[in-house]
Amino acid sequence: MYITSLYFKFKNTSDSDKQKILEMFFKAWVDDTCNNEVGYSLMRDYTHDDYKSTPVMETFRVDFERMEDAVALKLKGVPDEFQNYLEIVN
Repeated sequence: MYITSLYFKFKNTSDSDKQKILEMFFKAWVDDTCNNEVGYSLMRDYTHDDYKSTPVMETFRVDFERMEDAVALKLKGVPDEFQNYLEIVN
């Protein structure tokens, strides 16, 4: 059962291959920090025009089993190597 959640917004990720690699490193960082006691879900915001929906922003929701893991991750902040691509939204 998950206790709390944090949201991380990916920015500057127009290339899907680069985004997949970023997701892998992001999950490895979170899993290492929280002993694999988290769950992930991806939320997409879309713009709608007459013919199609286009994703404009993707946000990862990370659900934590332990509150102290969420607090530790938030206090550590986004590592330097991810700061151009990722930000904590909540």
